[in-house]
Amino acid sequence: MLVGSIARRYAKALYSLALEQNRVEPWSDALVALQAAIDGSPGLQDVLSNPAYGKEQRRGVVRGLAKAFALDEHPTSLLLLLADRNRLGYLEGIVRTFRELVDAKLGRVRAQVVTAVSLDAAAEKALAEKLARATKAQVIVERSVDPGVLGGVVARVGSLVFDGSIRSQLEALRRELKR
Repeated sequence: MLVGSIARRYAKALYSLALEQNRVEPWSDALVALQAAIDGSPGLQDVLSNPAYGKEQRRGVVRGLAKAFALDEHPTSLLLLLADRNRLGYLEGIVRTFRELVDAKLGRVRAQVVTAVSLDAAAEKALAEKLARATKAQVIVERSVDPGVLGGVVARVGSLVFDGSIRSQLEALRRELKR
């Protein structure tokens, strides 16, 4: 719980600065891309989280990342502050919370959509439109494939779950037949 509240505090501070400078969406996009790069690089994760690396080494890596991802002054300053205080481990929570604040500001929600096979662009667009009508918000679809779904779609939007999978329908049929 403490980790979440610390990350939230940093994210809210950065979000306030982003609002003042009208840079909400660009900062969000850059931070999400940065986090994806860190997640995809075990070596980078090690340098940023391992206390065996000195403060100046971590700062150098952070400066390089900030330059590579064209981060503005304030997000870069936050990253350097996190590096100085050995708090780069909070970055994932900060980025997630920052993105949630941005989505709320822009009237967006994210839907985690699980299907048995990959959706084509037209099916994804149709699904996003149906979810937008159901939630009365702009929907950003985050896809994943799970063959265990068997067919259909499972969509989670916040705490709402829309389960149209064959697996759940078969499970409901099995329960009904047991009665």
